[in-house]
Amino acid sequence: MRQYLNFVEQHKIKLILLITLIVTLLSVSLKDLAFEGSYRIWFDPSSKIIKDYDRFRSTFSGDDNFIFAFEDREGIFREKPIGTILELTQKFKMLDGVEKVNSITNYQYVHSKDDDIMVDDFISSAKDDLSAKKQIAIHDKLILHQLINDDATATMIVLKLSSLVGSDEEVNLYVMRELEKIREEYEAKTGYTFYISGLSAVTASLVNVAVHDALVLIPLAVVIVVGLLFLLFRDPVGVAVPSVVIVFTFLLVLSMQMLLGHKLNNFTVNIPSFISAIAIADSMHLFLAWVYYRTKEITNKEAVYLALKNNFMPIAMTSLTTAIGFATLSVSAIEPIATLGIAISAGALIAFLLSISLVPAILLLLNDEYKIKPIKFLNLINSRGYGAFIVRNDKRIVLGFTLIMVVVGYGLTNLKIDSNSIKYFDKTTTVRSGSEFIEEKLSGSMIYEIVIDSKADGGAKSPKLFSKIVEFEKALLERYSNITFTTSIKDIVERMHSVLDRNSTTSIPNSKNAIAQYLLLYSMSLPQDMGINDKIDIDERYLRLSINSNIQDTSKDLEMIDWIESWWKQNSDYLATVQGQTSIFAYMQSSVMDTLLLSISATLLLVVFAMFFIFRNIKMLWIFILPNIAPIILVGGVMGYLGRSIDIGVAISASVILGIAVDDTIHFFSKYFQAIKTMSFEESIDYVISHSGNAMILTTLILSFTFSVFGVSSFVPNVNFAIVTVVALNIALLLDLVLLPALLNLFYKK
Repeated sequence: MRQYLNFVEQHKIKLILLITLIVTLLSVSLKDLAFEGSYRIWFDPSSKIIKDYDRFRSTFSGDDNFIFAFEDREGIFREKPIGTILELTQKFKMLDGVEKVNSITNYQYVHSKDDDIMVDDFISSAKDDLSAKKQIAIHDKLILHQLINDDATATMIVLKLSSLVGSDEEVNLYVMRELEKIREEYEAKTGYTFYISGLSAVTASLVNVAVHDALVLIPLAVVIVVGLLFLLFRDPVGVAVPSVVIVFTFLLVLSMQMLLGHKLNNFTVNIPSFISAIAIADSMHLFLAWVYYRTKEITNKEAVYLALKNNFMPIAMTSLTTAIGFATLSVSAIEPIATLGIAISAGALIAFLLSISLVPAILLLLNDEYKIKPIKFLNLINSRGYGAFIVRNDKRIVLGFTLIMVVVGYGLTNLKIDSNSIKYFDKTTTVRSGSEFIEEKLSGSMIYEIVIDSKADGGAKSPKLFSKIVEFEKALLERYSNITFTTSIKDIVERMHSVLDRNSTTSIPNSKNAIAQYLLLYSMSLPQDMGINDKIDIDERYLRLSINSNIQDTSKDLEMIDWIESWWKQNSDYLATVQGQTSIFAYMQSSVMDTLLLSISATLLLVVFAMFFIFRNIKMLWIFILPNIAPIILVGGVMGYLGRSIDIGVAISASVILGIAVDDTIHFFSKYFQAIKTMSFEESIDYVISHSGNAMILTTLILSFTFSVFGVSSFVPNVNFAIVTVVALNIALLLDLVLLPALLNLFYKK
């Protein structure tokens, strides 16, 4: 260690300049920083789910859409709102990437006139007889809840994107920006409040929120860290040392991500925060150890040597365990999770290297005359007699903790793993408020696409299949109250049949030929952009049945999807699969959660082995592990009592909590085993507190403020991540400083 420190001292300026140059050159790649929110990134390219969905898109031109809705409490069927709808419908058709626009005005109304069948725009002018149109609309099941609400005071316009560009994030973002501009323009022009929703709006919003968090919240977190360091230390060195390690580490990690071709998303946008948590722990332990030795009137170089010598192994061990733990994520087939695992593993190692090279180099720039300002906060913590306090109260501490653990831990029995793509957004965001308005006033905003296989070309026009659809819709609506309406070409056939054969006693023709003729007549009467090729495939084997549902949790989504597919298998000669982005998001969230929970379990197992390897004491292994898993159990128990579910943010926080808690435990034990050889138990605990306790407390304090920044994010998983992480980190600190020494005294004092 002496030789290494002499080398660093000899080349300290060159070392600082070289590291700074490397970081600067690599950081140039951050100019290409990009974000993504596509559902595709959450699945392996060979995934059956993605292949089935791509087949659905190529057959039925996809389900990418935006919804533009508003309310007029005096009624939609008046000149002003109808004129607004007519203008917006034409305006939306002009947007690049938009293939079709559906509104109450261009709804293709099937009716008869002088014994002729007519299919034309429902409203062509604001001067039409709107009172008569209203009476027709509120009794037309193809309009009601699809384009207007029960009392005709709210309406929505649906923009369908071309299948060629629908999955293109740039197109989604472009259309979203244009809709925001149009909304602003028409709100000023009409006085209405307009709402935006739809599947494509969800994708665009995921990217927009990720960009906001990356460009606003992460820099804010850095500012908070620097500000807290200044308030605590009132010393330029105290600010510079941890700050440089933190900033350099996450700049290097992000640069590596960009050079490897990775984009940021709502999952990986928090990489800088995770890296900061690791980097500040390493640098803080070194810096505070240096401060401790300098206050003992030790020379600057000797203080650096002692700080490095006494903290090298604990920092190396914590970096190694963190890197190993997060490396378990890298084997995931889900790219964002694998990327996160590689990034944080790399960050742990980079932070270690910077801490043992850059930190000593900076400190060695100082001379022996440099005055260390007294840190009153540390003097408060370093009060003597802490070890004696633990000895006097060890049984009470252990008993109290056991009682809390049993009572709170029981809440785990109520804990659920659940989420929802719409509820990922704060209620103030465009897509969340828009979806809730549509659900409240019009219809369910979640759309599921059922593809029914008739098993024969031309079979999609079979009266038998149509009758089975009627039976299925009845069973579906009876079982699931959240379903608002269903739509397919069966509804068009029913309408044509009611107009052309008014004396029929059935809603569906008995002849396959009659159905074919109805659809041909209907198609020939439609404008060029209003065909039915998005409802039936070219070979007429597959039929698309769309169902709209109110917002529900992923577990309900998956249960309903399974019921739908089982119903068709058990009650018909046909097969059905549920497609569409709503089901994709449900599968995605379930897959991500399973992967994260599996990774956390693997991480815990690896940490157990690492702890045994480091301390070689199997008898005390349970004490090594308890303070690390207890915070997760306690927070999970409270969430169970409160009825809160585990989402992606909470699952990520478990990994972070485990990583930081393990670091603190390793630092505690490394100092304890060092002291207990020559000191009494009470003196050993005092030694631990004075040498590592301060760093543990300050690290937790700074990280609590840093992670709290994400509590104001518009992305709910980030908010949940912030709350759970901050609470659990402080619980972990309390357990390491209070419960851990009490257990040691009670069971393993000798």
